[in-house]
Amino acid sequence: MHGKLTTASTPKFWSRGGIWLVLFLAVLLLGYYLQVSLSMTGGQLGVPLDDAWIHYQYARNLSQGEGFTYAPGVATAGSTSPAWTVLLAGVGLFTGDFLVPSLVLSALFFLLTVWLTHRLALELTERWQVALLAAAGVALTGRLLWAGLSAMEVTLFTSLTLGAVWLYHRRGLGVGTAVLLGLASQARPEGHVLFALIMLDAVLSTRWQYRPQQPVATWRAIFMTVAIYGLIQLPYALFSLSVTGKPLPNTFYAKSRTTTLYSWRTLRETWGYHWRDNLMSLLLLPFGLAFLWRRSRLTAAWLLGLLIIIPVIVPFVWHHGRYTMPLLPFQMIAGAAGLGWIVQKVPRLARPIWAVGGVLFLLAGAWRVPAWAEMLGYNTREIQEIDVELGKWLAANIPPDETVGIDDIGAVMFLGPRPIVDLNGLVSPEVWPVIGQDIATMHLLAASDVRYLAIFPGWHPLLVSDPQIARPIQRFSTDTQTIIGGQEVVVYEMDWPYRRSIVPQVETSVLLGDVIQLRGFDAQVAEAELDLTIYWECVTAVSPSYKVFIHLLDSAGNIVAQVDRPPVNGLAPTDLWQPGDLVRDPYQIYLPPDLPAGAYELRVGLYTDENGRLPIRGGDAVDNAAILTSVEIGN
Repeated sequence: MHGKLTTASTPKFWSRGGIWLVLFLAVLLLGYYLQVSLSMTGGQLGVPLDDAWIHYQYARNLSQGEGFTYAPGVATAGSTSPAWTVLLAGVGLFTGDFLVPSLVLSALFFLLTVWLTHRLALELTERWQVALLAAAGVALTGRLLWAGLSAMEVTLFTSLTLGAVWLYHRRGLGVGTAVLLGLASQARPEGHVLFALIMLDAVLSTRWQYRPQQPVATWRAIFMTVAIYGLIQLPYALFSLSVTGKPLPNTFYAKSRTTTLYSWRTLRETWGYHWRDNLMSLLLLPFGLAFLWRRSRLTAAWLLGLLIIIPVIVPFVWHHGRYTMPLLPFQMIAGAAGLGWIVQKVPRLARPIWAVGGVLFLLAGAWRVPAWAEMLGYNTREIQEIDVELGKWLAANIPPDETVGIDDIGAVMFLGPRPIVDLNGLVSPEVWPVIGQDIATMHLLAASDVRYLAIFPGWHPLLVSDPQIARPIQRFSTDTQTIIGGQEVVVYEMDWPYRRSIVPQVETSVLLGDVIQLRGFDAQVAEAELDLTIYWECVTAVSPSYKVFIHLLDSAGNIVAQVDRPPVNGLAPTDLWQPGDLVRDPYQIYLPPDLPAGAYELRVGLYTDENGRLPIRGGDAVDNAAILTSVEIGN
């Protein structure tokens, strides 16, 4: 029988009608999840990820004939799921409200996932108990129920991969299989892994027919599948190449950054999620894989392969591990097949094993269902309180032509389209080289005329560390942090050290070391401090990081007050300056309380600890210290 799981009798009701009961259960659970979410958001319908709003923005622009743009008029390959974007763009032809249709679509694809799990399990094992148990396991998987109301592409990709594997096992390679594989890769980049595995399986089958009752691939079918698959991938790949020079979406490169070859943290956390999803399915996994290896090496390779490959791509788990959620139906199939394999080995105890094992299998998933329903509510509430409220406020209070630097870009852009710089690089590939480098990011934002930031301060501590540069003007907070980047987002009005033009109160022409010019300064004496702003211009690229020294001297040449620090308190180091950069460098020099009234000389210069002061040309100078002015202090 080639390892086929068989049964002597098949109750017609459960074998033919059981899947409809499972689908009905899935509908009830989706309704329960929606009710829990609404109860936690005060009846406000929403989504658990800001990324859903990103899809809405792309879909709206696409449906209005603006192509794949995010910010107005700027083409960018920032959609990781162009298939989902195109699907939502179809919705956009009829309505501007994407929220309800996207929730309905993700829920429908969840139900399709349950049905396809049943069909694939039946195809692989030919046993209705295994198919029904696997489908019920999917319906009771809390994370997939969460995905079913996420308004995201997760369930679309899951159903496409299930459909591709099912059709491949029924009919082998063909137009249908190629189209499903192509669409899957347009729904998620991970689909390329499945395509590679199917093609490897097909190539091997041309020499060794190790799959009973499955069509053997021919080289003609292989070439045709590759051609169809390539044609489906080509348009978006060419578009991406044209705007970024890379074949995959921006989001892939923005999120796949890692400093290590392999992220063991990602592997550990990913497996942790799958263990908690259904402990029984993973305990039964070895037995199921032993059986499926002969019937479907592809299923085993896809299930284990993507789990192992993901830590190569991403350094940490995103959004409850949603990148491996599509493997959960395959995990349930393997687990249910493992229980069927045990029954086959101990036929005398078939009924009690099915009864006890099946109940434990379902309970292993069901016990997490309420927790994930609450998680959906928490996530949705946080997105409403932070991202949606932020988007509304920016639309009402910041002029639409002002460029804003943003962390979460979805709701902000959909509710008030404007020029933006995405600090995570999802739609702003120019940010990729400086991600995680606040000082370099500051230079980029200043050059991009960004006057406002709407960010999680903890993500960019140096960027907003100086109140003279970053002035907070609005805050939004949430009580929990289950999906959001931080519990508080702050809108800052920025006064960047890098300037396009400068107008000093006092102009100077002092050249330091032939590399940096002192263009001028502003000086004002307050009650207990001297407010000084120095204006620098970079003449040529500077390799050392110089420090600024400022000395206030009395008539005897004694230093009565001084400051020694890098420009802008380290936020604009000279080794990052480029020729032509204009830098505004503010200081508050605190004066001794017992300082006698009189005239004091203000000097300034640049130095390194290793090589001392830069030589000065032009203007008055003493010991390579430029004399700026005489300051009157006191009466």
